[in-house]
Amino acid sequence: MTVLPAQIPIVPVIYGDDRPGPINVMKFFGEGWVPKDVLRRRRYSLETMRRVGSPVLIKHMWNDQDRKTGVAQRSPSMSRAYNQPRHDDPLSHGVGFVSTELAPDEWYDNSTGAIVVADASPGPNYTQAPLYRGFGPGYLTYIIEPDASEDMFRLNEAGALIEVQNATAQAPWFPQINDNDLIINVILDNQFRIIDTEERYQAKQTNPVSMRGRQRRGQREYGELGGNKFLINQQFQMTLVPQTDALYNVEIDR
Repeated sequence: MTVLPAQIPIVPVIYGDDRPGPINVMKFFGEGWVPKDVLRRRRYSLETMRRVGSPVLIKHMWNDQDRKTGVAQRSPSMSRAYNQPRHDDPLSHGVGFVSTELAPDEWYDNSTGAIVVADASPGPNYTQAPLYRGFGPGYLTYIIEPDASEDMFRLNEAGALIEVQNATAQAPWFPQINDNDLIINVILDNQFRIIDTEERYQAKQTNPVSMRGRQRRGQREYGELGGNKFLINQQFQMTLVPQTDALYNVEIDR
């Protein structure tokens, strides 16, 4: 069981092979030291998401910053000359980074990259596979997706007005979403197990929303410099991933 410091424990869904699956954060409001009015607003936001939203699996895309912090490393197929991997790299799904944490029962062929499941190494040509490939742990939660995209006009670099379509989604405060993170629409059973998946999206133009206001003016401000570090929810643009893309091979069982 994986439990993060929280007012309400975050418990991973356990699948039949006893492997910890995606982490359910549908009722995660924050740590115990978070101010009560912040927790209350987060709870209201999450309840709204569960009532009118859709269940999704959110997975953070590994990047070079994660490598510097030690949680990720370069994929073995990452080209140092071009600083990019193959698009169909089975170890990173074209992202180029994998987790430093290894899977206890998965191995990959050093020559072909094929992954096999076994309790021990199948042979001398196999290496223990990373647990998270291209994307980090999955978090189960609800978001409010747009019914239809909105037409907008923007100025391009040449000064011409270009018509674009934006599909703005609303998400809870956790997990914090970054650009290019993967959003997978899922279908759950009564025990919150993923039984099927639907469209996949990547997040763009993420905009975290925090509390506003000043002391004695209706809402309390917590930041040292007048800002507020306590998120209430998030907004981001949804970019549909084509079904032929390698991102449809990203694992949903972890």
